[in-house]
Amino acid sequence: MKIFHINSTLNTGSVGKIVKEIGEIILNNSYESIIAYGRKNGLTNSKEIKIGNRWEFYLHVLKTRLTDRHGFGSYFSTKSLIDRIIFIKPDIIHLHNIHGYYFNIKLLFN
Repeated sequence: MKIFHINSTLNTGSVGKIVKEIGEIILNNSYESIIAYGRKNGLTNSKEIKIGNRWEFYLHVLKTRLTDRHGFGSYFSTKSLIDRIIFIKPDIIHLHNIHGYYFNIKLLFN
């Protein structure tokens, strides 16, 4: 079974450490764990996918500040993430922490 996590961070801060630990439990039960994260990563045994880059992050922050539409930037990062999800074909997609200027919620849910 493949479990694909989406989180703002990986192994940093409380939610980053929690998603890393969830991934470790999954691996210890002989399943596959893939963690996609927006910013700041740390060491993990799960497969890692970085979402976006610094420039798209700053553009997303700017768009949020100017339009008050948080979660609707990062179009290209989200498109790339969706392509990776389609390629990986996970059994479960775990949306752990979905705010933080790193993907487009409308595009993801469509």
